[in-house]
Amino acid sequence: MQRDGSRFKITRRRFAFWVGLGLFSLGEKLGGNRFDALAAATMRATEPSKPSTPQSTPEHWTVADNNTWRWFERENLIDGQWTLSGITTPINKETGEPYALGTGYLDESLVPAEVRRGNVQADARIDADTHFERDHGQPSAARRARHGRPPSRWLRSLNADEIRVWLKTIEVPEADVSGMTFWTHLTRDHSFDPEKIEGLTIPQQARLHAAAHYGY
Repeated sequence: MQRDGSRFKITRRRFAFWVGLGLFSLGEKLGGNRFDALAAATMRATEPSKPSTPQSTPEHWTVADNNTWRWFERENLIDGQWTLSGITTPINKETGEPYALGTGYLDESLVPAEVRRGNVQADARIDADTHFERDHGQPSAARRARHGRPPSRWLRSLNADEIRVWLKTIEVPEADVSGMTFWTHLTRDHSFDPEKIEGLTIPQQARLHAAAHYGY
């Protein structure tokens, strides 16, 4: 795969190389040079195994992913440079199923526990941030009891244009702030993303604050 401006060209030889490994669909997602290194590491992993020897070079592991897959990468320090030496089987983020078309991947049990544990915690945060509550779009007594700190993930996911439209559809009692601006209170205490509420007028910020306190 060679760069031509901002586009990639796939050579016939490289296409056959990737397909032979059963990795072409993953390679399309990762892109050129990066995937060449991953494919080469996978080929090395398919070579006949040699008798085990003590670990002679430092290694470290990192989590990697793209829009569809996540995996772990192992690098070893060779000639003073960290060199990719293998990857674990890619796991589909949505289904949790392993990539089934390739061979020669490293066993995930080789990944240090602290690296695997960190990835599980990151997945949990992503899951919490991208799945809305069942009552999204409706006020909740539980959120109202905590004064909308934070409001629903659904409400915090809206951008300014969507918030403007939505605020016109609800009726909520006023909720004032003291010693600070609505902007500061919304972003600091109610967990709103500053980029998402950028451009709201002060009256709109006040109404959004009231909606948070009301349990949305």
